[in-house]
Amino acid sequence: MKCGLNFLLVSFLLVLASCAKPEVWELTSKDGNVRFVLENTEVDGVSQLAYKVYFKDTVAIEQSRLGVVMDGIDYGKGVDFLTSTPVKDVMEPYQLKSGKRLNTVNDCREQTFMFKTSEGNEFDIVVRVYADGAAFRYGFPGEGEERHTIQDEYSEFAVPVNGKAWIHPYDWNDRKKPSYEQYCENEIPIRSGCRHGRGWAFPMLFQTNGLWMMITEAYLDGSYPATHVDNSGTAGAYKIRFPELDEPIVPDKTEPVSTFPWYTPWRVVIVGNSLSTIFQTQMVAHLNPPSALDDVSWIKPGRACWSWWYNGGTVRDFKAQLKYVDFAAEMGWEYTLIDAGWQRMKNGGAMEDVVAYAKKKGVGVWLWYHSGAGYENDSAPERRLMSDSALRRTEMERISKLGVKGIKVDFFDTDKQRIIQLYPAILKDAAEYHLLVDLHGATLPRGFERTYPNLLTTEAIRGAETLGRQERCERAAAHNATVPFTRNVVGSMDYTPVTFSNKIRNGVPAIRKTTVAHQLALSVVFESGFQCFADRAEAYQSLPELPKQFLKEVPAAWEESRLLAGYPGDYAVVARRLGDVWYIGGISGKNEEREITFRLPSACQGKGFTLIIDGADKDSFDYQTIEGAAQEMKVKVLPNGGFACRIK
Repeated sequence: MKCGLNFLLVSFLLVLASCAKPEVWELTSKDGNVRFVLENTEVDGVSQLAYKVYFKDTVAIEQSRLGVVMDGIDYGKGVDFLTSTPVKDVMEPYQLKSGKRLNTVNDCREQTFMFKTSEGNEFDIVVRVYADGAAFRYGFPGEGEERHTIQDEYSEFAVPVNGKAWIHPYDWNDRKKPSYEQYCENEIPIRSGCRHGRGWAFPMLFQTNGLWMMITEAYLDGSYPATHVDNSGTAGAYKIRFPELDEPIVPDKTEPVSTFPWYTPWRVVIVGNSLSTIFQTQMVAHLNPPSALDDVSWIKPGRACWSWWYNGGTVRDFKAQLKYVDFAAEMGWEYTLIDAGWQRMKNGGAMEDVVAYAKKKGVGVWLWYHSGAGYENDSAPERRLMSDSALRRTEMERISKLGVKGIKVDFFDTDKQRIIQLYPAILKDAAEYHLLVDLHGATLPRGFERTYPNLLTTEAIRGAETLGRQERCERAAAHNATVPFTRNVVGSMDYTPVTFSNKIRNGVPAIRKTTVAHQLALSVVFESGFQCFADRAEAYQSLPELPKQFLKEVPAAWEESRLLAGYPGDYAVVARRLGDVWYIGGISGKNEEREITFRLPSACQGKGFTLIIDGADKDSFDYQTIEGAAQEMKVKVLPNGGFACRIK
């Protein structure tokens, strides 16, 4: 009888064990709105780490797998929980030199959860929760010289499918260059596959479950490649994907390699109930280390003129560059950019002479450089100036002594780890020699600007350089009305905007499809700490007085930015403030006449100002005098039109 009772008791305990609930841990934002739920659940009889994200009581991310495979060991399946750190309230005020808001605060909660694999290897999952989202990354404690390889990362984003997505394909054309210059695919079904089979690029924007959400990546220290996603996760969920093996420039493998301790990049979920939450977020910067620079007083954002866009040959013309220096001084713009080919300047002088002349005029000069990626073994030093540490520092010291203020470094051309290591190396050395930086032909911003505030802008956008060509210019307006909600959310954007001319290519003009008021508005709608106005000097000099004055006054750094109205691909109305002066820019992405309605910031209500609007056709301006502005504004625009104003 006693044996029978023992048998029943053991059986009962086994049943209870089989019905045991998964281990669950929650971290909630300070305002209580965002919840990150970490689970060690069971899948096919084996424990599996997973997570969910909630905004209030609404599911933002459904149950999604976590883990990596490192050195052949699964860090995520069959693991045991060890312990967790106490919840840490983070409150770090800091200043940026460029971006949508210069004075900001890294305000979040952080907690680290420690696990052990069945082989006895310990690892961490670090979680941060903000009022506008959540982020996680993996950590591997330890030390030593042994190099470890992550063969795969299982991190998934199971976005609820009852909504829409705005994402662009991870670049893949005949040049196989991941430069983030594709058009966004707007309002596509969530979890739909990419047409070329190589996945989607960050950032990804979603409207789902009544929420707006963005998924992206933050913090690249060189110990990991930049990543993108594909649809190979559970039930088509988005899953982290390493760079493509056949990306050009370097023949390296795609897997991350590092010694311990090792922390992966942050996986970022930005979420809220309005599109303004996405527009205003600064989570990507928050997730990066504080500034590595003690003195940042020399870092000055600003506007620049640029002769290359309209006529690339002017770069090698000394007298033409002097004209652009004079023009920058006339407009009150801080800089002029001399692009590729300046080493072969002729017609009376060289780059050094332009810099000396510009110094007298109070204009700073930026110079273009090739990144050197893929040319490490090239015999020509000019190709390796930025990739070779010794050559880079020698060149930076030389041009800094001349008085050069900044460098535009181009053609990185891959997201593989070795080239990702080049970014912080360039930024660190440039800071030592007081050089500002524009990363062009580069990977998507992941927040370098917080650690190295001398980084003022990054391209990673299909900008005027491409849209000014003949192909597909009819998509320009919709593209322009999309990127304020996608690409420009995660960092300053070197679009090189405000182009009025019809650019000539191969003897054929590429006819501008947007109105001149639309182009003027881009100086506000698009944010860049180095705002490079791309058109020829004559195009700006021939502007009517009010648009010209607007471009003389519009800043490149902002104390506050707000989305007043908009919808991705449809329209955008943006307000930005410096001091007590507001600038407002509005653009339409539709090829139709319409009326755009928006609400002014309260500080602008009741004031008088002049609204610069579309004229009789796309090549003319008109003006509307506003006296005692009402809270709600309505502006009529032409097809692909726009408007702009300054309110003090």
